[in-house]
Amino acid sequence: MKSKLIMLIILVILVNTILFAVEYQINLSWDEFEGECNGFISGSIGEEHAFLSGGGAAEALNGKLISIGEGMTFDAQQVFKIKGNDGFFTFWIKDKFADDDMNNDPTLISMSKPMISIFKDGKLIDLIKVPQGSGLACKVFTLDAASGEVDREIKYYPKTKLIIGKIVNAVSGEPLNNTEIIITDYMKQSISIVTDSTGVFIFDAEIGQYKLDIAKEGYISTSADIRMGADETPREIVSALSPEIKEFRIVLTWGSRPRDLDAHLSGPDPDGGNFHIWYRNRYPIGGKDFLDIDDMDKYGPETVTIYKPAVGNYRYSVHDYTNNKSKRSKKLSRSNAKVFVYGQNKLLASFDVPNNLRGNCWHVFKINEKHEIIPINKIKFVKDATSIH
Repeated sequence: MKSKLIMLIILVILVNTILFAVEYQINLSWDEFEGECNGFISGSIGEEHAFLSGGGAAEALNGKLISIGEGMTFDAQQVFKIKGNDGFFTFWIKDKFADDDMNNDPTLISMSKPMISIFKDGKLIDLIKVPQGSGLACKVFTLDAASGEVDREIKYYPKTKLIIGKIVNAVSGEPLNNTEIIITDYMKQSISIVTDSTGVFIFDAEIGQYKLDIAKEGYISTSADIRMGADETPREIVSALSPEIKEFRIVLTWGSRPRDLDAHLSGPDPDGGNFHIWYRNRYPIGGKDFLDIDDMDKYGPETVTIYKPAVGNYRYSVHDYTNNKSKRSKKLSRSNAKVFVYGQNKLLASFDVPNNLRGNCWHVFKINEKHEIIPINKIKFVKDATSIH
């Protein structure tokens, strides 16, 4: 019995040794004669979230995310380490004095010519020279520690603590100007702003939770929740407003990654039999194409309207086309995908993609013969998109 216990302990130690053998190192360098940069890395492992600045030595996520501290190594001005092969991490650069009271020059990050080297177990896997741009904050890349994939997404933002939104027509995808957004903070204080000619709105945000109530005449009003986190990095949101409609309309939106999510709707054909509509199978039912808009370049919307409801059960799912071959991918689960179901000129139901699950297909809900919306909300892997129903 004692020998079995010893063997079990040894096995646990070996498993842990293998699990944490992977180590990533991220080096940030810049031209100190031109500007002062500060690296920020935010990450999550399971349900745990944390962020670190490169300015000082610190640890987070139970020692799996580390900042060595500025000037503490010869490798670079700032050095970060990630221990283990799990989690997702996003790397940002801010101007070190990115504060309106101290500096509002949006060219300093670009002028300092930042360069990031990413190593896995001592081997260089990516070298990123940040291109010229304008802004006090710059998102650079996301790292999937399980696969070692570095997803470059270089984007400058005018400030750090910003919430940037875009409002579009759910059917056409066109931007909606003069849309009113009432923003309410956690103290129940509200302000009202409107979108510009490109459908965009921007507002300065302190750390905390905000509710956005979005309305435009002729469209069904909606709302969204968004939080400015302690990392004080910009937040983005895309909201698709549906024109008023009595039939069922289903609207899908998501974040900047994955680039392409596909809506799938199956159900009874009014002329007999059943249908399965998605971007590769767009055929009209009752003279109309149920798939109003297919978005293939992030954010959405992807919109399906049941223009001619029939007796029977409908099922709606979302497929991660970008990562359709990966059984272990969590990209769909991390997409911030949201599904809104409209009808009778109002919002009937909404769904958020389940977090931290593996799979490429999100079975969202079904509509039964009584036209009741029944949540499913499960993620799994499918080999072939044609099998989704």
